[in-house]
Amino acid sequence: MDQWLADIIEEIQTSKDLADIKRILIKIKEYLGFSSVSYVVKCPVSFTRSSTIFVGDYPVEWIERYSEQGYVNIDPVAEHCFNSQIPYHWMRFNEHAEGIVHNFFAEAKEFKLCDGISIGAPHFDGKTDLISLAADKSMVNDSVQERHAVIYLNTLQSFIHERVKQLIEQSKKGSVNIHLTEREKTCLVWVAEGKTAHEIAAILTISEATVVFHLKNSILKLNVINRSQAIAKAVMLGLITPQFPSNSVPTYHF
Repeated sequence: MDQWLADIIEEIQTSKDLADIKRILIKIKEYLGFSSVSYVVKCPVSFTRSSTIFVGDYPVEWIERYSEQGYVNIDPVAEHCFNSQIPYHWMRFNEHAEGIVHNFFAEAKEFKLCDGISIGAPHFDGKTDLISLAADKSMVNDSVQERHAVIYLNTLQSFIHERVKQLIEQSKKGSVNIHLTEREKTCLVWVAEGKTAHEIAAILTISEATVVFHLKNSILKLNVINRSQAIAKAVMLGLITPQFPSNSVPTYHF
């Protein structure tokens, strides 16, 4: 094992939070010559629902569009990697893509996500993770970079997964200090169902201002910056169990 790899593994194992994991991921992508990196973990909430933790430096605008448009349902990278451990080279597999898949990759290129390597791995704890290194130009003729990336990612992925799992468990233990009122939980669940503050107010027969008040309190208590993060963190900590549709993917961004 080379010294750089040994040092990265040590950094992963001693990381203190997901912000540290993000910093390490950025170091990995820079060393391997890529422009962006993402690490995604799907955590089961029930037999049909899951929440998703995202760590990386993909453009925020792209992440929001991906979520809003439900691209997880057409993304061939996600479909492959959440069901297989075989590395996925984006353009090599999709250079002849047509229709909505072609349009999906065309949109990704607008955000300088032009090509990349992704590797997924299911785990015995029920979680599935996906790590991706993205390039701002085509890699088709650079097989050396591809092979190099695959070797390192295959080695590092299990270490990253294990440490992220430990950090999630630590967060759950800390959740005993986070108390959401029943009304705060109810408002978060309705937001997860896609309802606006105005619609929630009508459902609960309270004022819209009261709904906003409860949501702001939830965001403050959970130490996040928006409603989507509040939902995902509350689910991750076991504080709420919203009735997400099976194809819905709430996302917690870092």
